Amino acid sequence: MTVCVLASCAVFMPQTANAQEKITIHKESRNEDGEVKNVVEEWLPQETAIIICDMWNQHWCQGATARVGEMAPMMDNVLKSARDKGVTIIHAPSSCMAAYEDTPARKRAKEYNDTEVAKFLNGEAWNQGLPSEKGKEWPIDQNDGGCDCNPHCQGGSPWKSQIATLTIDQEKDLVSDKGVEIGSFLKAKGIKNVILMGVHTNMCVIGRPFGLRNMVKQEKNVVLMRDMTDTMYNHESWPNVAHFKGTDLIVAYIEKYVCPSILSSDFTGEKQFVFKGNE
Repeated sequence: MTVCVLASCAVFMPQTANAQEKITIHKESRNEDGEVKNVVEEWLPQETAIIICDMWNQHWCQGATARVGEMAPMMDNVLKSARDKGVTIIHAPSSCMAAYEDTPARKRAKEYNDTEVAKFLNGEAWNQGLPSEKGKEWPIDQNDGGCDCNPHCQGGSPWKSQIATLTIDQEKDLVSDKGVEIGSFLKAKGIKNVILMGVHTNMCVIGRPFGLRNMVKQEKNVVLMRDMTDTMYNHESWPNVAHFKGTDLIVAYIEKYVCPSILSSDFTGEKQFVFKGNE
């Protein structure tokens, strides 16, 4: 089945030669029994945004920091491809706004503060669950914080910025960790399609004020880019599977109860990203 979206909204970024070309998106979802359903959609780039969640320069967990560093070069390729197509890029490294306060990308985001959006989202509150998730079993135990290192790393908040590997285009991109700013921008610019990538899927990507659940709540056509993400999961915790299998379980849960997922291949034309050790 092919679903085509018609253009009806103002364009935010300057037009490029290929800005009007539609992007072919392959969405994967699952029913309650886990059966996979694939749908192909054609998206207009000016109605599409990518949000990069918490790709910090450093995480309190050394393993998480290493995986972010491993994934970042491929993610930057995805962002460059999407930007060239005319997609809006929103960098959301939470608690790191001080590093960007005087930049055009940060100032651009701060222009948006819709009071109706703020009320609808309950300000900057995390979204702990959608009606579709009520009574459903979370697929992994993350109560220990999810550090998969031995010995376990000491918690904290060492992040200061987004990892430098990811390019911020100061003329086109936005920087914000505020759900209200991001939601207000999407509303003002008529952006219907939203892609979430970054870390960690079982925590920040799904729950933050700009995360998957709140995008569903705002009735956005939202997807998770499933090869551009990771989990905070310790393989010694239930269900006692390998770290990357824990990510697969979370992605399957999201595809069942939250939103579909896609692969980076839709933008790069290359093979999907796979972490070392999960090949």
